[in-house]
Parts: sequence; C-alpha cells; structure tokens
Amino acid sequence: MSTDLIDLTADIVIAHASVTEMSSNDLLKEIKTVYATLEALTRGGKALTLEISDKGRKASAKKMRGSAEPLTENAEEKTAIPPAPAMTIEEAFKPDQVACMICGKTGMKTLKRHIASAHDLKPGQYKRRFKIPKDQPLAAMEYVEQRRRIALERGLGEKLAAAREAKKNKQMGE
Repeated sequence: MSTDLIDLTADIVIAHASVTEMSSNDLLKEIKTVYATLEALTRGGKALTLEISDKGRKASAKKMRGSAEPLTENAEEKTAIPPAPAMTIEEAFKPDQVACMICGKTGMKTLKRHIASAHDLKPGQYKRRFKIPKDQPLAAMEYVEQRRRIALERGLGEKLAAAREAKKNKQMGE
C-alpha cells in the first residue's frame, strides 16, 4: 500500500509542479503534504481539496500546502476559508508586469491565459476571489496603454463605428 501512496503522491506533485513554479523547498513541502493527506484518506479521513480529473491519471492538489497533520472534523471547517493570496494587489499589479496572486508567478504581461491554464479560473472568478475591482484589467498598465495606442493608430475605433453604421443602414434598408 505504501508504494501506491508514493506513486500517487508523485503523480499529483508532478501534475501540480508542471503548471506552478515551485522552489525546491516548496516542492518538498508539497510532497510531504500530499503524502500525509493521502495517508489520512487511506485511514478513513477526508481529503482537504483533492481533485482527480477524468483525463487519464492526471491529478492535481489545489493549495494543499500547510501542515501535514491528519485530517479531522476541524480540518473541514478550515477548508471553507479560501487560501490567503500570495501577494497584495499593489504587489501583483505593477505598471510593467503583473503577478499571479494564487501562486506568486511574476513577469507576465497578462494574467488571463495563466489563470485559465494553471488554476482553471475565469477572469471574473479571479477578480471576485481577491476582491479586485471590475474595471481593473488583468494586464500590465503599460501593456494596456501600448495596445490602446496601436488600436488608435490603426483607426480601429473609427472602423468599428463605420461598420456599425453600415450594418444599421443595411437593416433599415431591408
């Protein structure tokens, strides 16, 4: 049974590490935590937040960092509290880059693809989870301004207005 736990722990940690940047210390903590959770499950305990996908044997442990103590009734109450963000909003949204508040990954221009692939979240869910204002883009402000300038230079706003007017006139004529 111990070998099965080790294999399953390895599969889970590999899947999680493949989508999340981790230091060697984080990786060791992850292995210990996942193994302790799986061991508690075999003894009849309940899982913290273990998800196994239907696609093959890929498994991911979402935010299973923390103490490796056996799970009890109190552990269920603790799971209702969402994990604390890896950083504050001010640290995450800098003019030249954005960082993920879940895993702490930095150096990105936009967050949309990262939160979708690494954390299976939509932008609205991410914003609600960390109380980010709805008008705050999930992109670096310099990047947003650069894209806005390019769009204006190409006349995209004017072309959109002209296309809408043509469509309206076409519908009126029919």
